[in-house]
Amino acid sequence: MRVVRQGRLFCKVALGAVSVVMLSDGETVMPLDCLRGPEGASLGEAGLAGADMREDKLHLPVRAFLVRGPEGSLLVDTGAGQAWHKGLGQLGAALAEAGTGAQEVSAIALTHTHVDHVSGLVGADGGLAFPNAQQVLVATEEITAFGDNPRLNPAKVRLMPLEQGDGPSFGVTSINAPGHSPGHMAFLVEGRMLIWGDLVHNVLQFARPEIGWKYDDDLALARASRLALMEQAVEAGWLVAGAHLPGPGIGRIERAGDAYAFHPVTRGY
Repeated sequence: MRVVRQGRLFCKVALGAVSVVMLSDGETVMPLDCLRGPEGASLGEAGLAGADMREDKLHLPVRAFLVRGPEGSLLVDTGAGQAWHKGLGQLGAALAEAGTGAQEVSAIALTHTHVDHVSGLVGADGGLAFPNAQQVLVATEEITAFGDNPRLNPAKVRLMPLEQGDGPSFGVTSINAPGHSPGHMAFLVEGRMLIWGDLVHNVLQFARPEIGWKYDDDLALARASRLALMEQAVEAGWLVAGAHLPGPGIGRIERAGDAYAFHPVTRGY
């Protein structure tokens, strides 16, 4: 693996026959009570030591990932578009900075159907933001949630169900990671990088993986998925990539006592 090129809104990593481009959709902040203890209680000031914060709130970058291979380009998640917080919706600018555009995307796979992952499917004009993407793949458990979102109407004709072990594009394998949402999905690229969506929302969850997120559908199940995939990533030596990880959103994890530590990739890799 090597970092090929990097800019303000993107980071391109080469992985064998494919490359992965991190695309920043922007950054926002969230209330401190979004981080929750194992029983669902807010952490309080002392419990937030070590958290990534801005302006006395939790820092939340939003990212998508473009997997470019010999059979086309798969976009994992689509950002928030103009449907959520101010400062987001920069995916188009990130694509341009990386030297490409929406027309390159031939398929889309969603880690789940929350607003900051699906809203970028539809452009400001109400049409498809990625017109050449013939398939929009989402876990079977989240097909109904997708269909219930009127914003996504233009994309519904391209919707396809996704199951554990499916290969949404060359070199990519789907892995179930439920808990944050019923069908939350991760994607293993070339057996070397795990794009894991919302498994982690704040760097504090590496040092204390028992900590959950206010919007986890099932805190205990999300914690189990997080622990299992963190351990698997360490054992297998995978890179990890996440929608809300510190810049550039890709890195390695290692054990740190009874927990883990995250080390972002740099141009030196």
